[in-house]
Amino acid sequence: MILDDSLTQEALSTGSKTSTTISPSGAIRLAITLSDGAVQHFERPPDTTCANWRATEFEAPESGFIFNEPVTEQWGQALTLIARNSLA
Repeated sequence: MILDDSLTQEALSTGSKTSTTISPSGAIRLAITLSDGAVQHFERPPDTTCANWRATEFEAPESGFIFNEPVTEQWGQALTLIARNSLA
């Protein structure tokens, strides 16, 4: 499993809250709050598929990391479903 699939699995397994926004350009940005209060962000460009999600920022108390790594389509499908439900 690649790093960003691991990040995605952790976010989906322990996440307690989600927030989805759409940028003016149409990009989808999904934030998943983890049980410890950290937030993992994911982004997908406009008009793309589940295979185009990327893990981006990880915000944690007193620290943070910037990722720009692809998430595989399998995990991207789950992110897409969560983003759709969050926007509804």
